[in-house]
Amino acid sequence: MSLILLVSCENQSEDTTTQLVIKSETPFVVPFSGGECSIDFAIKNPIADVELKAVANAWWISNVVVGDDKVTFVAQRNTTTEERTATIKLTYGEIEHIVDVRQSVKDGKYDFDIQATVFGGEYLGMASSDNFNYYVQLGNAEINANNDIPEGIYYYFDIYTKYRGGDKPILPNGTYLFDKSGNCPIGCFDAQYSKAHFNDADGNPATSFVFSNGTVTVTDNRFEAEVTMTDGTVHHIVYEGELHVPSVVNSPEYGSKLTDNLSFEHTSATVRMMYYGDYYDTGKAHWSISLMESTSPINGDYFTIDLITDSLENTPESVVGTYTAASDRELKDNCFIAGMIEGVKYLYSWYYVIKDDYVDQTQGAPLADGTITVEKDGTSYIITLDCVDDNGHTIKGSFNCLNCEFYDRT
Repeated sequence: MSLILLVSCENQSEDTTTQLVIKSETPFVVPFSGGECSIDFAIKNPIADVELKAVANAWWISNVVVGDDKVTFVAQRNTTTEERTATIKLTYGEIEHIVDVRQSVKDGKYDFDIQATVFGGEYLGMASSDNFNYYVQLGNAEINANNDIPEGIYYYFDIYTKYRGGDKPILPNGTYLFDKSGNCPIGCFDAQYSKAHFNDADGNPATSFVFSNGTVTVTDNRFEAEVTMTDGTVHHIVYEGELHVPSVVNSPEYGSKLTDNLSFEHTSATVRMMYYGDYYDTGKAHWSISLMESTSPINGDYFTIDLITDSLENTPESVVGTYTAASDRELKDNCFIAGMIEGVKYLYSWYYVIKDDYVDQTQGAPLADGTITVEKDGTSYIITLDCVDDNGHTIKGSFNCLNCEFYDRT
């Protein structure tokens, strides 16, 4: 009798009410980085043919999906400086439950603060633009053909500068700004090929980043970048050590097309002087001088000469003087920058032959060494060349320039 009464009492006290139980801690906290989140729940005494529904009230919450025991959603990264709140309303038949959601803010300036241990890449010269290109790669793992080291972190910066790499290219000092014009101007890193990825345990990119803004600062043996990605993350990358990138530029042994010594004497020529100010950061003026045997159309012997004077004065008279050859890697006062060929690009001081305003590609030579003298005679300028090309041929003669054109290109 006692046993029957006990069982009867237990059956009468059993709760058959339908309940929606939130098992996750509330308010539900979302990290500032966002991503996929899940709220755990349970339904006691479920009702046949009734399904749980979930709706968020904030634009930064999306992809709300109800599963068997959890509600998942995706939260955007909180790029503001203040905590933000939202609610997710769960409805099961007549039952409603409001879950408060709070998203925190970033603690500190950077999402990723990376001390890179590996630096490399390639020096590409002027292969793809009119400015010198250094394609920098750095991170915490070995650089190889695929950059597929497990757990590797890799950043890529497509940098353009006015300084040639030389025999051992070192990324030049300076400040480089993010640019998405596609024009690859001096002092920029280009948007198209600048990127980053973090590899997974198999060496495959688990997370990829696209740049939206940033600055690179290069000083002696130090690379520092602060970049913002399209997902809102801010990355700080520092490398300390030699900033060497191997050259992949293939250049011919000689640029000269001369087969014999060259001599000339032009008495009714034209000189065009273009002033660029302290373009090469030497503290002295850079001038580009063009010597034309004839004009309208241009025909005959034609020289382009890059000069560094001994002042910053911007008058044609300040160009008067004697200039000796110097490498673009070791500029000095009163020098002309020695001509050379890198890849397929003719650089600095060169001799050309022009036919009706077009360069004759079968002729020409770099002014690789020697002296150039600029004199003024009344209103005329006399430019005398005593030079050699890069294959030992002499290039000697003078231009008596009755016409002088001056342009300030600063």
